[in-house]
Amino acid sequence: MTYGDGGTHILISTTTNGTYSFDTASSAWSKAGDWELPFRGRAEHVPEHGLWFGISDMDGTILGAWNLSSAFQQPQPPVASLQVKGFSVESHSDDRRRRELEVYASQVVHLGGGKLCVAKMFSVDRRERGEINFAMLTGVEVVRGRGGKLRVVKHKSRRYNFGQDYTPDYPL
Repeated sequence: MTYGDGGTHILISTTTNGTYSFDTASSAWSKAGDWELPFRGRAEHVPEHGLWFGISDMDGTILGAWNLSSAFQQPQPPVASLQVKGFSVESHSDDRRRRELEVYASQVVHLGGGKLCVAKMFSVDRRERGEINFAMLTGVEVVRGRGGKLRVVKHKSRRYNFGQDYTPDYPL
């Protein structure tokens, strides 16, 4: 997992050794802590809110927001200041069908103006039709409500089906 502070630092986490900081100005590495960054993959900085948005490492259906500005001085990982559940394909009542659905990649893309696109890539093994791969794209907007509290407004979701010959060769 990586995080860039918009300045000269990049944070990288490993599952076994904690989080490290790379200072691009001095080309020096240092250990930030024995903790992992709290999101999957990379997070996107949203300057309108001064937060980093990404998919929670605890649950792939949660969009979270973190203030990573003090991550270099904390002995613990940053705590989410916003969490919104529901960024997945709706569950099926049939447990067998639910087990066939596999998320192999999730990303958050900052579109500007507090708007984000949550992209989730899925693979479904349908014995009768073979493997089906598709993406769910959900447009959201982060707005300030009463008292300055952030909230996420979901806009449209669209499913994009890949051709039958498409097979993901690496996670995004």
